Amino acid sequence: MIVVTPTRARRPSPAQLDHARSAALGALENPAAVENLRLFYDRDSNYAGRSFLAVGPVEYDSITAADLYATSLLGISVGPRAGRQLLQGGPHRSDVLKALRAVPVDTDLADADDAVFDAAEHLHLQLKNALGGNKWVAASKLCARKRPRLFPVRDSLVTRGLLGVGQDRRVDWLVYQHLITDGEVQARLKEVTQESAIRESDLLDPPLRILDVVLWMHVKTAAA
Repeated sequence: MIVVTPTRARRPSPAQLDHARSAALGALENPAAVENLRLFYDRDSNYAGRSFLAVGPVEYDSITAADLYATSLLGISVGPRAGRQLLQGGPHRSDVLKALRAVPVDTDLADADDAVFDAAEHLHLQLKNALGGNKWVAASKLCARKRPRLFPVRDSLVTRGLLGVGQDRRVDWLVYQHLITDGEVQARLKEVTQESAIRESDLLDPPLRILDVVLWMHVKTAAA
């Protein structure tokens, strides 16, 4: 008898994928999507914009104070104890850096397989452990800062409120993989990005990050 390991058994259902795709396209086709994206990247606004990924120093194989500051731009606070565990020498920092370096910088969610997701989960769990408690939100945003082509931010407003998932990180990643590789989603995301006339330097953010922004702004502005 073939025994399926728990990690590989965690897959979104066809119904979840269909729902997420429909919701994402709805957000991308919303007339406000272009203005929302423009607002998020407006350097005179109080949104994180390009700063989340660009504020330096940017060191892809280490954790720095700049990374913790970047996560604060998304409303995350890292306490003194967690900050010391991540920034100063010790077992927590060593475990996090080892896990981080096991995930190549250029890893793209579109191409990720189970081996990549296993490494991604290990990194996420090491960050949670260093942060203390059930800090999955902070861990998710730190992952997105360090490997922006692989990790979506996984804001609960989007995953639970819009896409209809949000209970399992691996399921969420697979849903985002489905979205970022969907031809219609890709086409509409490109159109929205071009129509927003974001300055060229801000377009350095990968498509996954821009998709995350469009979805989050869609939910955020609708609730305002």
